Amino acid sequence: MQQGRVVRGGFELTPRLIALAGVMIAVVFVATRLIQVPIPGGYVHLGDIAIYFASFTFGPLVGAIAGALGPTLADLSSGFANYAPGTFVIHGLQGLVAGLIGWRAGLWRMALAGLVGGVILVGGYFIYDFFILRVGTGTAIADVWFNLGQAATGAIVSIPLVLAVRKVYPPIETWTARRVWQEEPR
Repeated sequence: MQQGRVVRGGFELTPRLIALAGVMIAVVFVATRLIQVPIPGGYVHLGDIAIYFASFTFGPLVGAIAGALGPTLADLSSGFANYAPGTFVIHGLQGLVAGLIGWRAGLWRMALAGLVGGVILVGGYFIYDFFILRVGTGTAIADVWFNLGQAATGAIVSIPLVLAVRKVYPPIETWTARRVWQEEPR
């Protein structure tokens, strides 16, 4: 910690953290944009794998930023701008919560984080489809099943990927924001 610089109960914003967030935004964008399978309301993609990877490996801040910006940029660049505001909030929240639960955690906490992130994804897009975009009940319900598959695929693929990366390169766990604390004077 530098003299005169105190971060209480939060994350220290470092150049490494900023760089990791930028790289993960790009990775999530490519994973979202590269393979898009059309569904009645929009499309499904592999971006959730990268969002969970970012959240579990680099923490909730990187997960939230990459989750919010990567898929939103993919929506904007692929003709789904009507979904961009919802995507920003839903995938950003998915990355944040998954990171809060599963960052530096073991298999079962990452599985729980994937489950909770999936609920955020499925519920968020149902609400966005039905109440904001007003796509109709049939389309909103049909999208639930596709979003369930997307969320499950994201968790099922990302968890072994994270565990494998941790095993072959343990220092990756020290790359991200470190929690900084200081005792209060008595």
